[in-house]
Amino acid sequence: MKQKMLILILCASFVVLLTSVGLYVYLKRQHKTLSYIQTVGEYVQQGKYDEAIHLLKETIHKNPRIAEAHAALGMIYNKKDMLDESLQELKTALTMKPDLISIYQEMYKVYKKKGMEEEAQKALESYEKLKGSE
Repeated sequence: MKQKMLILILCASFVVLLTSVGLYVYLKRQHKTLSYIQTVGEYVQQGKYDEAIHLLKETIHKNPRIAEAHAALGMIYNKKDMLDESLQELKTALTMKPDLISIYQEMYKVYKKKGMEEEAQKALESYEKLKGSE
């Protein structure tokens, strides 16, 4: 009986250890991702768009499911007048997080630059609808 209890306690301890290690790794990855995004913001403020693009692409390569990274990349592409690339990244971000309001604002700007008034109006309406629901 004591031996079974000891084995049970050891197994439970092992499960807790594995869970803790998994959580630690996850949090480290999240912190690293957030620091990338912060560095990107600093690059953009300094007008270092190419460096920001490189860092975002590196981040997306490591984890392609970060909607904010795709959105930021789309915004930087817009600043560089790379409008098709901008829309592609913004649409990717939108499929991941359709309630990320900044995407609609940026899509509106890009569509306006491209002279696509109907699409710009739809993006603006989506933005206003989401803003009203906050």
